[in-house]
Amino acid sequence: MTIPEQEPLIEQNHRDDLLARVIDIVSHPEQQEVPSLSFISEYSDNDLAHLLESIPAQYRSRVCRKIPVDRGWPIMHLLHYETARHVLDMLSPEQLQGLLKRISEIDILTFAEILPSDFVDDYLDQQAQLTTEQMLQALSYQDEEVGRYLNSNILRSRPTAKVSRVLERLAKHSEREFVAVYAVDAQGEYHGACTLEQLYHVDGNTPLSEVLTELETVGDEQDITKAAQHLNPVAGFAWYPVQKEGKIIGAVAVSTLMQRLKERSLEVLASETAQDEEDLFTPVTVAARMRAIWLTTNLLTAFLASWVIGLFGDALQQVVALAILMPVVASMGGIAGSQTLAVALRGIALNHLKRSNLRLLLDKELKIAAFNGIVLGALIGVVVSYWFESMALGGIIFVAIVFNSLAAASSGTVIPFVLKQMKIDPAVAGSVILTTVTDVVGFFIFLGLGSLLLLP
Repeated sequence: MTIPEQEPLIEQNHRDDLLARVIDIVSHPEQQEVPSLSFISEYSDNDLAHLLESIPAQYRSRVCRKIPVDRGWPIMHLLHYETARHVLDMLSPEQLQGLLKRISEIDILTFAEILPSDFVDDYLDQQAQLTTEQMLQALSYQDEEVGRYLNSNILRSRPTAKVSRVLERLAKHSEREFVAVYAVDAQGEYHGACTLEQLYHVDGNTPLSEVLTELETVGDEQDITKAAQHLNPVAGFAWYPVQKEGKIIGAVAVSTLMQRLKERSLEVLASETAQDEEDLFTPVTVAARMRAIWLTTNLLTAFLASWVIGLFGDALQQVVALAILMPVVASMGGIAGSQTLAVALRGIALNHLKRSNLRLLLDKELKIAAFNGIVLGALIGVVVSYWFESMALGGIIFVAIVFNSLAAASSGTVIPFVLKQMKIDPAVAGSVILTTVTDVVGFFIFLGLGSLLLLP
């Protein structure tokens, strides 16, 4: 598998200038004369998709209002799936209706899971019966299965048929816009493929078997990424046959397979990303909820480590409670910081995180850290107060977790960006520095407050 090449430097600078210009406009609404964003329509679809990936959710609506509606779907196809979901969620009813008027079959198949249900129903109602049946068949597959992207406009012919007969059949059903010709015998066994161009460049009396190429097939329920990885492209063939239970049922475009492989390559390139948060600027409430699940799970392992240390409490004398609870503070800071670091690393790998939007990302991460720190810190404080029968100790660990979460968020955001500027690999060095920061800050605040308030 090939990792996609980095953007050319000129293109990066071009997009950096666009991002900085837009952020300067949308982040200063208090100015008396706010410049218009109309100029963004002059940029390419790729540039605008990159812009939407690189700005917070609260600013995307302003940008979307300035994007011509006829460019909506091409840009949507360039976005990561989670970003596309967020964009669709924040569009106004008028904007959604504008998209619906221009929606196509590939749009429906690609975004079926995140489109309003009436979108799909309205589109199917407008189509001919054959098209509707084909789309319903495609929608019966999972999003990552090859069958979802199946094109049924193929011509099956016997290997012994004359080329002239095949061309007659193609002309008779010209309205179907056939994409490929596959040779199938009387038992339904697949024998090979040929392109439409090949048929027009051979003698009409030539048997179809003489122009066939042994093109491999793809399973209809096969994962599309795995299919792309194992595909051996053959020059001249833009479509590959799709097989179900030994029968050829359609074709899948090589471009579709390659696009999915490219997306997967980017995911591998940014493999440190958070499990569910695919978008650099996922809304705060959504991101906080997703991370809180894992932070809460982490509490169980943190308290288990504290319990083990508590078995040796007699040897620790006066500071036993502080020693027992130290892993909780360190673990909470470390997990919170690693989540932020993962998002920042992914933003850097995809060229979405720049100097111009670093402050916006930091603001978002601090809000998430404050929310999770206060909620989970309060929960831990109550448990500790009851466990050790000390309100002071519960308050101390609450303060330590809140401040350590904020330190983790700020360092997890800034550290990889600074390391990149220093020509140091942030994926390798980021976690090391982050762990040091969260441990030092967490222990300093926790043990410092403990020494002041608990010891005589």
